[in-house]
Amino acid sequence: MQYTREQQEKFLDEELSAISEKYIKLISKKAIALMESGEVFVSQYLKTDEQGCVILKMRNSRGLPRKGDYFCAALFIGEMCKFRNWGDYSWADLRRKFQKEFSEVYCAWLGKTDDPDFSFVGIKGVSLDLSNELRPECILVLGPQEPPIKYYQNLISIVRAEPADSVVGKMMDYDSQLVKWNPVNLSAKNSTGEFFRGQLSLTDEIVVQGPPGTGKTYKMAKMIAGLPENASVLVTALTNRALMELAGKDSLEKMLEEGRVYKTSLTTDEQREIPKLQQIDGADIHCVPGNLSLATFYAASNWAKVIIDQPPFDYVIMDEASQGFFVMVCAAKKLGKKVIWIGDQCQMPPVINMNPDKLLEKNWRPLSSGFKTLCENFSYPSYLLGDTYRLSERACAFTGIFYDGALRSVADKHDDLPITNLSPGGGPSLLTLPLESGNRAPEKMIDEVLNMVKAILAYNSKLEIAILSKFRATVKNMQRAFINLYGEQKNVLIDTVERVQGLTCDVCFFCIPNDLQYMSLEKPLFNVATSRSVFNTVIVCDENMLDTVDMDIDVRNYLERAKSNSIPKIEKPEEDDQKPRLKVLGKIDPSLLERKKKEISKLKRNYYVIDTNVFVKCPDIIDRIKKDYPVILSAKVADELDKMKIKLDEQGKRNAEKALRYLNSSLKHKIIYELADTSLLPHDFDKKSADNMILSVALKYKSENPIILTSDNGLQLKAKILKISTVNLKDFLKR
Repeated sequence: MQYTREQQEKFLDEELSAISEKYIKLISKKAIALMESGEVFVSQYLKTDEQGCVILKMRNSRGLPRKGDYFCAALFIGEMCKFRNWGDYSWADLRRKFQKEFSEVYCAWLGKTDDPDFSFVGIKGVSLDLSNELRPECILVLGPQEPPIKYYQNLISIVRAEPADSVVGKMMDYDSQLVKWNPVNLSAKNSTGEFFRGQLSLTDEIVVQGPPGTGKTYKMAKMIAGLPENASVLVTALTNRALMELAGKDSLEKMLEEGRVYKTSLTTDEQREIPKLQQIDGADIHCVPGNLSLATFYAASNWAKVIIDQPPFDYVIMDEASQGFFVMVCAAKKLGKKVIWIGDQCQMPPVINMNPDKLLEKNWRPLSSGFKTLCENFSYPSYLLGDTYRLSERACAFTGIFYDGALRSVADKHDDLPITNLSPGGGPSLLTLPLESGNRAPEKMIDEVLNMVKAILAYNSKLEIAILSKFRATVKNMQRAFINLYGEQKNVLIDTVERVQGLTCDVCFFCIPNDLQYMSLEKPLFNVATSRSVFNTVIVCDENMLDTVDMDIDVRNYLERAKSNSIPKIEKPEEDDQKPRLKVLGKIDPSLLERKKKEISKLKRNYYVIDTNVFVKCPDIIDRIKKDYPVILSAKVADELDKMKIKLDEQGKRNAEKALRYLNSSLKHKIIYELADTSLLPHDFDKKSADNMILSVALKYKSENPIILTSDNGLQLKAKILKISTVNLKDFLKR
């Protein structure tokens, strides 16, 4: 399947419309109403500390911001800084008419004051312009964060303007290929900066998958430090935090001392964290020989849209590539002559705001999950970092379930923590509780977790602890309870899973309340949540979850092993896979690094065409098919499943909804979406029949050994007439 530029633009436009409508609806409300509902917070500025963190004072009765949340911090003129003067003004009106200065910020910490009616709030990310306007006891108001509208507009401009005959244009206009993801598994010894620099001398593109704790940032810094001194280098990532982690690595200290590391949108706390870091002024492309430029996806997309001819940078590294849309993945190639994409398709893809049904209906998932699309449709040299420095051997065995056993632990050995419910040897423990259905902040869960946190800190007060959940309500109530009991603890993070990719901590709690549990158990999110800790991960859930909730087969394997306290048995990669295929000793044939599409297209493999009735009876059927066998989904099946959400009984409706959800979020399989072509059917067949439409999709792939998975006797018979193989669900599940 080939996506037209029109389809790619429509996807971005739909997503832009979704976030814009949500934001406009919010800021059109009265500012007073937003304050009462906890969307706007009024504070008194106290001081800015030595680390550049702005300290505010807030009244508890009006609610407190959630730690980690992003806001627009606004300074209003005159008497409008006082909420009693806001009247009927909306938040949009206040900012448009009375705003003196503003900055995007995030809540870094919450703390107690001597007065029980007030709390301290620390915010970071304050711009230099706003910082210069702050005076003791002035009023600063935190309100809704602006959505990244300009970022989407930049991507739309790139889609529209890129010529079809350019390298990037051909990349964007790709035709879906069945390129099996088969990266070279690199050990810690082999995945050096020297190795990657050597490969870049042979090829212009490299794809790197970095599972949890494999040292991606460290290896990036080492590679950059060894590049030619006159090379211009860009590192782009979704978050400023990822860029700052790179800038702080020891390997780049010499470049920092020489004033050769620059960053977009440098904030006061970032400047104090790394004083030698230089600010990129203005919106023009900062491409200087010998310099390293650090830019978010937003800033980099702003540069990419104006490039007409050759890429300006010698080298571009796209970090957090699995958080980029496909157009942003292509934009990296527009910016650099040589490009490295670093990501992990087994972790969470970008957050999508549009209706999930529309994403499925339009088959836009490949456009949203850009790194996954890159890995599955292009034959660039690819590598997997196979050694994890974070996870113990036991933890590695569990997380390795999601990587087909390709991970090896090279973590330092450490003593077990003598705390109840923490498994010896590190890794996961399962703490099951009787949790009330529908309650996202059950007191029993909060009490159990905070009691364990207290015991851990009593043993070692310096250990870093993360308490994570899928739901904001869980996090918000956990934060409130923790602050009330212990005050601010900078080594305790309480946040949603979506915001902690890249986090490393000593002990992690993953809280799964008894409400919409399938959302907490989606494989990419579950993988992120359970692979953060050096010592132990405690999964806190309802006592009946394993018996009552449908989940991905790998997630179930993980949980059942954790419950029985057994270590998963996964075949380790062969010795040859732990070595790179090439060592840079002299002249090397670059073709040895490529997997040729022509050879792959000749391979005979089984394609599964799945009938609607199978999804209704077995919603997770996708995950029961070996990942080597591609799945073809007829558009008619998606249409029938959507209709069945209304027509079937309650169990059937739930199964149809689950099936749609699995299809929409599946990362394990290559799913090919196809429209019916009834011209392929014999004249005897009714071309309006739903079964025959599905049959016509199988006929498109007749030369590729399609198998129709169906329990419908009529469809089986017609497939037999057309010499297409079938298997019923009952027989398939026995295999």
